[in-house]
Amino acid sequence: MDTIQRSFEHLGQRSQTQPTAPEPWPFLDLPLELIFLIASCLPIESVGSLSLSCHYLYSRLKTEYLQPLKEADYVVMNAFLHLLERDLPLHIVCPYCNKLHFTPFAERHLASERYCPIARKTWSTCRATDSWAQNSGNMAPRFTSTIFFMAMKAHRQGKDTSALLRLLSHKTIDSLPGFAQLHTAEARIRNGSLLVRDQKVFMVPASHTTPFSLSGEFGFCRHTMLESMWDLQWCGIHVPKVDEIHEHENKEGIIYCQYCHTELRIDFKSYGKAGNAVFVTRWMDIGEGRDRNDVKWKTRWSFEWLWDDAVYPRGSISAAFEETDDFRFDSLLTEQDEMELCAKCPLLGPESENGRDDEGEPSHMVKDGRLVILSGKGGGRYCSHIRDR
Repeated sequence: MDTIQRSFEHLGQRSQTQPTAPEPWPFLDLPLELIFLIASCLPIESVGSLSLSCHYLYSRLKTEYLQPLKEADYVVMNAFLHLLERDLPLHIVCPYCNKLHFTPFAERHLASERYCPIARKTWSTCRATDSWAQNSGNMAPRFTSTIFFMAMKAHRQGKDTSALLRLLSHKTIDSLPGFAQLHTAEARIRNGSLLVRDQKVFMVPASHTTPFSLSGEFGFCRHTMLESMWDLQWCGIHVPKVDEIHEHENKEGIIYCQYCHTELRIDFKSYGKAGNAVFVTRWMDIGEGRDRNDVKWKTRWSFEWLWDDAVYPRGSISAAFEETDDFRFDSLLTEQDEMELCAKCPLLGPESENGRDDEGEPSHMVKDGRLVILSGKGGGRYCSHIRDR
């Protein structure tokens, strides 16, 4: 409401200090009683937009129509803001705050803090929503809804979106208990839709025969139980032993969700005595960013669980992002990245993590790119956000 309030005050001040002579517009030649009659037949958000078209109408309509608009509910105010946005190329309507956000101030909307129910009380609604989505593993770090909507509006206007897309990019290398981790993310616009690729590389000590014993979290989507390296065996994904990595072939290929536009692949590479790496690459189609009812957006950001089938060819998102069907999982790493990962990787993993390598039997398997539950292991969907163990 701050932006709207300033607009009202600014126009109100000008209407008091400047002549209210109407501009040459046939509508303004109508008797004032007829203008009031027409206004009474319009939705309140349309009257609000009409009143801001000139000082004459503002001064006549503000008392009866603008005050109720300021106190209107979400739906009415949202409709009014969208009417304003059409003539404000540098603003977007935030569907969560129900305010106008200014694109040149996009960096202010980066959500960098972890989600916290207590801290969120001081955050804007959109920031709290973005932080929740990141913390749940649904999105890559630094990805924010506000910048997404800004980038897509700029794209539809034919403007350069590179600066906004860079704000959605991310790269960190961390040393964690038992392994080193590289996390990168990049956003690109393809065919009018924003695609995101994020990749996590876990460098595991060479002393580990398999990476099952390390709790490296990567996330897939909100519909699946595949969330960390501990889940690989549980989901029936083959993880090679150390002496098998050189000849390992990724038989699962791209795994894709049945209920949202998300693809994932898991690969392995040996770095000899320096360690062994697990590559988890994810591609997401976020949508066109026109409104929050876009199903590609809603399946990720809505607090409502959606289980409608998402129909798209397997591998289509990754191919569109990479502009090739022949993606090399290690092509994103620079020589410096590899050196830093190897340097940060511990020689030995934590003793408390040992002994988990062969624990448990798979409850799922990958069949034609889908996670399918095995017979006798329970019922339900191909993908499930509820763990059954």
